Amino acid sequence: MSDKNEKDKEAVKTLVIVVSALVVLTLVLGVVANYFLIDDDHNVNPDWVEKQVLDRIAPVGNVATTVAEAKDASPAAAAGSVDSTEDTGPLTGEKVYNTVSMACHAAGLPGIPKVGDAAQWGPRVAQGIDVLYEHAIKGFKAMPARGGSGNLTDQNVKDAVDYMVENSK
Repeated sequence: MSDKNEKDKEAVKTLVIVVSALVVLTLVLGVVANYFLIDDDHNVNPDWVEKQVLDRIAPVGNVATTVAEAKDASPAAAAGSVDSTEDTGPLTGEKVYNTVSMACHAAGLPGIPKVGDAAQWGPRVAQGIDVLYEHAIKGFKAMPARGGSGNLTDQNVKDAVDYMVENSK
């Protein structure tokens, strides 16, 4: 009987040591985290904090639909959307596709014809190019008018439609 009592006492002693060690470890980690993670309110520059918040909630990018808009945008945004080395001239169908239409027409989303897929574009082209132009300019089903970019001219939209049709034969 005493052998069992000694084993029980030893198990309780081990349990107390383990729990005590975990409590001490938790306290040490709390102190270390507090030291490294908590800033003094006196050392925080409000302008810096505001800039950090605005940077975190800023849009990932924006779509430039004209060369002028691309030049006004940040260099990073311009580099990814419109060829910013071009000084003048209207947007080509390819540029409009790359900046406005590609997000939907390259993804292969249901109900949206993917550029390059002749089977998806065939029935649409069969309706006639004027119907495609009208749908693109005025909007159709889930597609917003002008692809959601109100800055595009009718000709910009038509050029983009022509580009997509030509590349989907």
